[in-house]
Order: sequence, then structure tokens, then C-alpha cells
Amino acid sequence: MNPQPAPPDFDALAINIYDSLYHEESLRGQRFAWMSHWYLYALVLVFLLVVHFVQHSPVGTIGLAMLCVPLALNAYVSRAVKIRQPLPWLPYVYTLTDLTFLTLYNALDTYFNSALTPVTTATLLIYPIILFMAALRHDRKLIILATIYCALAMNTLFVIAYPYFDPNVAPKLVCGNIECQVYRTGYIILFGGLLLIFPATLTRLLGNQKKLFEQSLEHYALAHHDTLTGLANRRLFLKFLDKILPLAKRHHHQFAILYLDLDGFKTINDTLGHEAGDQVLCEVASRLQSVVRDSDLVARFGGDEFVVIAQKVEGRPGAEMVSQRILDAIHAPLRLHDRQVFIGTSIGIALFPDDSDNAERLLQLADDALYLVKKSGKDGSSFSEATA
Repeated sequence: MNPQPAPPDFDALAINIYDSLYHEESLRGQRFAWMSHWYLYALVLVFLLVVHFVQHSPVGTIGLAMLCVPLALNAYVSRAVKIRQPLPWLPYVYTLTDLTFLTLYNALDTYFNSALTPVTTATLLIYPIILFMAALRHDRKLIILATIYCALAMNTLFVIAYPYFDPNVAPKLVCGNIECQVYRTGYIILFGGLLLIFPATLTRLLGNQKKLFEQSLEHYALAHHDTLTGLANRRLFLKFLDKILPLAKRHHHQFAILYLDLDGFKTINDTLGHEAGDQVLCEVASRLQSVVRDSDLVARFGGDEFVVIAQKVEGRPGAEMVSQRILDAIHAPLRLHDRQVFIGTSIGIALFPDDSDNAERLLQLADDALYLVKKSGKDGSSFSEATA
């Protein structure tokens, strides 16, 4: 016997959906980063070729050699992007690779060309750009790590180059002293701190969206499921019926609607109380679900009325088999308050397409057949007079 039915776990559904959305967004971000780096490395390659062939600087030559590392990394990532394999470490590797490449190139430029390279405007602009690209991944740890890396790299280059500043040029530059280096460091730290707003804002927005989504699922559950048994209610039953009806017509399948009313339920409710009555209804719901297939539907229409759609039955014999399984399941004794109680059920049956090919008409015929069983002695089943 199946466990007692419970309302669908919409909280788990919301979590699963958001996990799936987050996974898809991560893959999309990974692909975007991969494509962006191809464009970025292409621009860097053009720049280094100019430095190598036009300026004839060893910085260009060594830079071309260093560029092989990030190019190899992006080529390695290509396969993961094509097969949609997530690489959680990729944002960190991309960011640290970009920052390391920029720092080493600036070190080369400082050594071969000018000791003032660490205080140039170009250096100050490129580090924040890499920080901004890291912030697009909405990872607080990555932003903090990249900010610290930038600050250390800039100051390390400045400390190494400062003793070699041209004494005739450096004093004339606004940016060529220790005080300005402190300002630059503060600027990088402030910029990185402001970028932390990105993941915080995204988390807040997604949290609000998740809350709204959960509320909509809860409203859907209340509108389409019975709160006591967790079964479908009349509204969901009719939607399901409207959905399978055209499919049954197209594929020439038969299905049966079994309309149930419990016999003896009112006595239990009156003598043992409504709490005992609720236990009976939940147990009946569980037993009904245990005797139907996954493709069938069990609904509670209210009170002690239940309706079952049994799909792909083989005419009246198939519907009678379902009906008998239901009767046998309901007849099994129930234990309430340390005493055994017995209930029965009356079942009215309507067949598609034998009785009708209209949803409302089928339901009405099943209800009429139920009335015939009640009238003739209860605790049994009967087909619609349209089939008799």
C-alpha cells in the first residue's frame, strides 16, 4: 500500500527549479567568459605584435611567449563549453591569469622601458577593468580575492620601481610619489568594495523572485489540490480530463470515470468525531492511490466524494477490474481509537467513448450511475445506463 498522500512539496520544487536556473546561468556565464577572452586575447596579441615588430621591444617578444599560457587555457576550456560541462574554478583561474599576465607585463615594461610604468594611467585603468569582469560572476569571494591581488601587485611593482624613478621627472608628476600610490591603492580597494554590491543586489533580487515564485506555487496548490488529502480537487480534475480527452480521441483509447461515495462515513463522523472522519478520508485517499496506476488520477470533490480517471481500460471488463480493486481496498478494516471500523463505497462508472465523448456529460453519467448504486443497496458499482 502506498504511504498516505501528502500535498506536493512545492518548496522542494522551487529549490529544484532555482538550482536548475542557477546551473543554466552558470553555464551561460562560462560560455560568455570563454568567448570574451578570445576577443581579449586577440586584442592583446595585436598589441604585442605591434610592440614586437614596430617598436622592436623585447617586451613584445616576451609578452608573446607569455600569451601562450592564457591561450592554452582558453583552448582547454573550449571542450567543456561545447559539452556544457560546468567548471566552478574557471572564474578564479581566468581572473588570476589576467591579473598575473598584466602584472608581469607591467614588470617587463618597467624593466625594459620606464620605471614610471607602475604609476601610469593605463595601469590604473586596466586593473579595475579586470576587477569589473570578475564582478560579473557575482561571486563575493572572487571580488575580494581579485581586489587584494590588484592592491598587492600594484604596490609590489611600485616598491620595486620607486628607487629607479627619474629624479628630474618624477617630482613633476602628480602621480609619482608615495602619497599618490596610497590614493591609488585606496581607489582600487574602494572600487572593489563597491563591486560587492553586484552579488548582494543579485542575491536580494533572486530572493524576492524565489519568494514570489513560492507564493505562486502555494496559491496554485491551494487552488488545485485538496488541503486534507493532498489529492487533486475538482478544478484540477476537470483540467486533467480536458487534457486527456483529445488524446484519447486521437489515439482511440478508452478510459473510465469512477465516481465514489463512501458508505458509512457519516456514522463514523457523527460517533467518533470529525478528527476520526478526517483520518478515514486520508486513509481512503491513500488506498485509492495504491490501486491505480501512475497515469490515472484520483481527486476528492469534497465531503466523502472521490473521483478516479482510469486511462486505457479495455471496455467494461477493464473498468470493472478497477472498480473491484477499489472496493477490495476500501473494504479492508480501519483502526480508529483502538477499534476496528468498516466502511464501503458506492461507485458509478462512465466509459469514454461508449457513453459520451464530452467531459461534462461523462462526469454527469458517472454521478447518475452512483445514484443508481445508492438506490439499489449501496456498496457496489454500476455502469451508466447509457452503457447498460
